[in-house]
Amino acid sequence: MFFNEMNDNQRRVYIDTAQLYEAFMTTFHKSRTYRGGMHWKKAKGREYLFRSRDRYGYGKSLGPRSAETENTLREFRKNKQQLKERLANLKNRMKEQARFCKAVLIQRVPRLAAATLRHLDQQKLLGRNVLIVGTNALYAYEAAAGAFVDASITATEDLDILWDVRSRLSLVADNDIDQTGLLDILRKADRSFELAGPRSFRAINRGGYMVDLIKAEPKPLLRRERTQMGGPDDLRAAEIRNLHWLISSPKINQVVIGEDGFPAAMSAPDPRAFALHKLWLSKQDNREAVKKKRDYDQAMAAANLVVKYLPQYKFKAAELRMFPKALLTEAEKSMSDVDLPSGFETEW
Repeated sequence: MFFNEMNDNQRRVYIDTAQLYEAFMTTFHKSRTYRGGMHWKKAKGREYLFRSRDRYGYGKSLGPRSAETENTLREFRKNKQQLKERLANLKNRMKEQARFCKAVLIQRVPRLAAATLRHLDQQKLLGRNVLIVGTNALYAYEAAAGAFVDASITATEDLDILWDVRSRLSLVADNDIDQTGLLDILRKADRSFELAGPRSFRAINRGGYMVDLIKAEPKPLLRRERTQMGGPDDLRAAEIRNLHWLISSPKINQVVIGEDGFPAAMSAPDPRAFALHKLWLSKQDNREAVKKKRDYDQAMAAANLVVKYLPQYKFKAAELRMFPKALLTEAEKSMSDVDLPSGFETEW
């Protein structure tokens, strides 16, 4: 399998962009602790420092006016202004960096997928509550490897979001959203997103781009689990067999570059888990033939990336014990033709 490796200039621009994005997100999350405001309120003839949290005025008193509370107010306003200025500076630097990414041709992820990833990241959902699975995960693996997969293997018009319902979900509503859910987050990326139908697991925008919310089929099957992140009009996760393999597998967190040159973070099952799951899909009798061949090609692409560029991920049964032994045996046979670099062997 052929990969187009990054050259030195592409690697330099990618590394700079990833570091810049991480600095931006660190500052962004810190700035969220300063949302709302702080002001004096009069009550029974005394002034109290009040910390408001939202547009409805909810918050709490920080105590009567004193030298201490006056200093608290000064520090709050100073820190909030400094963070605002730092964010503005990082945004301007990001615009400039996006031009470099496009100039060296490392922009890969569909624009809408990258925008959705950024909003999920801002909500601190990536990696903790949701993973990106399916074709788009290949963008994380190739970025980690520093080698591009053929576009025919990565091309897709949808985004699969796997929800780990075991993790506590905490969504932060913006001022204009009363009950934030996944559909609200998608509409920040593109206002035209609508549910594909009543109680649907899929949202579609006016351009036909689809986002699916999926979750692992519960065990036992009769157990009832939450299927919506938000209110009754939010996406309702489709329950799919054997997704617990991906939820229980090791994870990879990687900065990827959108088609517009702007970075985003992606959390996905590690490439070995992706390869094994795709290989299993390719062997399912009820899977459409055209999808089975694509599943197999994507499994081999991920396996080749691991063997050639990501030796830290070894195909060890002990590290992949969430998968059935029979599947590991089948995978060993299927991947036996993967070319190994000198001095490296696949370990099962």
